[in-house]
Amino acid sequence: MSESAIWSWVALEKRKLDAVLEQVEEVPTLLEYVEREASIARETAFSLSARGERENAAYWTGYADALEDLLKKIERREVRA
Repeated sequence: MSESAIWSWVALEKRKLDAVLEQVEEVPTLLEYVEREASIARETAFSLSARGERENAAYWTGYADALEDLLKKIERREVRA
């Protein structure tokens, strides 16, 4: 393999790596994750409630309430994130 072929291969691999790294999503912090999950739970509960699925909506409402309670405790520094 010639030197130019090696450097061509290296450049190709670098472009592939750069493309993959551009697509990688940054990992959320714990607080961001809990806030996002609470929001999703509220939206799901509302959607289920609108469709008349009361039991499933109650589950998601309870889950959202628990996550929001956790966020409040973190804000009051009753627990650490």
